[in-house]
Amino acid sequence: MVLMDSDCVAERARQRALVRRGYDAISLAYRSDDGDAATSSAEDISRYAGWVTELAGLLRPGARVVDLGCGAGIPATRELAGHGLQVLGVDFSAVQLHRARRLVPAARFVQADMAGLQLRPASADAVAAFYSLIHVPLADQRALLSRIRGWLRPGGYFLAIVGARQWTGTAPYFGTDMFWDHADTATYLHWLQAAQLRPIWNRYIPEGNSGHTLVLAEAS
Repeated sequence: MVLMDSDCVAERARQRALVRRGYDAISLAYRSDDGDAATSSAEDISRYAGWVTELAGLLRPGARVVDLGCGAGIPATRELAGHGLQVLGVDFSAVQLHRARRLVPAARFVQADMAGLQLRPASADAVAAFYSLIHVPLADQRALLSRIRGWLRPGGYFLAIVGARQWTGTAPYFGTDMFWDHADTATYLHWLQAAQLRPIWNRYIPEGNSGHTLVLAEAS
C-alpha cells in the first residue's frame, strides 16, 4: 500500500521523534562528559579533531559555523569553538543540549529539529553535520541540503558524514530504539550538486565492519 503525502509526512515526523527520544535516553551512555565514546562503539573519536582542523583551515578567524545535530557538544562543537570560530549548535534533544551548554560555554545553542530549521540567508561561513544527517529521513535530508545552501554565503563550506551504502532501519542502540536512513555516496554527491553544493572531496570512513562517507562541499 502506497502512503499518501500526509501519511509520509507523519511517518517521517514519527521517525525523527524516535531519534529525539532515543538521544534523550542514551545521552550519557553514548558520549561521556570527557567526550569519550562508549566502549561498545566502533566510532573513533580522535578523528573529529582532524576533520575540524581541516575545516577551520578553510575559514577566516571568527567565522560563523553551524553544527547540525551537535548533541552534547563534544567533541565536534568544542573542537570548532576551540579554533576561535563562532559556533551555533543545533539539536532537538533537550537532554543533549542541556549538557552541551554546560560542556561548551563558548558556543551558542538552539533546540530545533534540523528538518524544519530556518536560518537567515547567507548567515553562515560553514555548516557541519557529523553523524546527524543519517538519522533524518531521506526525503527530509534532500530538502535540507537546499536550505543549507541558502544559509551559506557563496564560497561557504558544508562538511558532513553521510551514508556510504543505502540502508534504512530501526534497531536497538544502547538499550533504546534508534532510526537511521542512508543513501549511498553517489546519491549524496548527486543531491549536493543539485542543491548547488559542489563536492570537493569525499572519503570513506571505516568503522568496524562498515563505515560512512565524509564529504566536503562548497556553496557555488
